[in-house]
Amino acid sequence: MRSTELATIGFGQAERATVVTIGGEVDLSNADRLLDELMAKVGTTPWLVLDLTGCSYLDSAGLRVIARVDVRCRTVGSGLRLVVDPGGSIDRVLAMTQMDGVLTVDPRLQDALTAA
Repeated sequence: MRSTELATIGFGQAERATVVTIGGEVDLSNADRLLDELMAKVGTTPWLVLDLTGCSYLDSAGLRVIARVDVRCRTVGSGLRLVVDPGGSIDRVLAMTQMDGVLTVDPRLQDALTAA
């Protein structure tokens, strides 16, 4: 796990996916660093899975990171899946911004990996 101030980022591999576990808070203070870390992983496997179940806060800068990573994944022909706790704060942010209708969101990591 690496720390980007308020957030932690961990990387793992599954059969067809790179799994990125993000914990803590993602905001303007660490969003650029997170974007760099994620962009470096795009295209290394068919799927990029962002496990946000340990993420307690995501502001507009964090949403921008996710949107940019999604565009990059589509550009290189890979997929992006998010894992969020149903009804949790990140799930509510995605619903309020209607990003849950654009992104693929799973309730459990195993669900994301099975579908990948």
